[in-house]
Amino acid sequence: MRHLVPLILICLLGLSGCSSLSYSVSEEALQQELTAAVKDFDRTQLKAGSPLSLRLESTDLAVGPDGRDVVRIAVAGRVAVNAFASNLPADVSLSLEGMPYYDNDERAIYLRRLTLLDSRIDAPWLPVDIAPVTDMVVRLVAQTLESVPVYRLDPDAMGWGWKERLASRAVTLDIEPGRLVLKPGL
Repeated sequence: MRHLVPLILICLLGLSGCSSLSYSVSEEALQQELTAAVKDFDRTQLKAGSPLSLRLESTDLAVGPDGRDVVRIAVAGRVAVNAFASNLPADVSLSLEGMPYYDNDERAIYLRRLTLLDSRIDAPWLPVDIAPVTDMVVRLVAQTLESVPVYRLDPDAMGWGWKERLASRAVTLDIEPGRLVLKPGL
């Protein structure tokens, strides 16, 4: 029993050393990951037979704008509906805001509770009243953005040892202007 107490203390000290670790993700890294993730998601959806495709041409991301705990994202791209042997494209520009969320099981950051700040849809084939189509496109983009991670934590690429890997199972996410900071929650 008396050997067990020092062993427990050593383990606790080793794990508490992990709590001083933190990892920050810049806006640029988030933009790159998001663009690649949406491209992969769209490719997978098209292979599965989805009639909708989404291609982002530009992404502008701001973490913690105005000192708020949100991520603001402006995307521009093309949404296409492939139906009845025709392709109906629409150019889309959206500005959205959402809460970053870290999923401990997937070791990934997602945007949740996206709200639309501004939108523009340009498609010559649309009728004059495009509100129903705009709503559909906004829902499609929001669903896509909520279902793909904006960043995935890769302990192998970071060179983390066993303590860091163990600590990465319970990560907390802090939002600072220009970056997201991941800290072990142990």
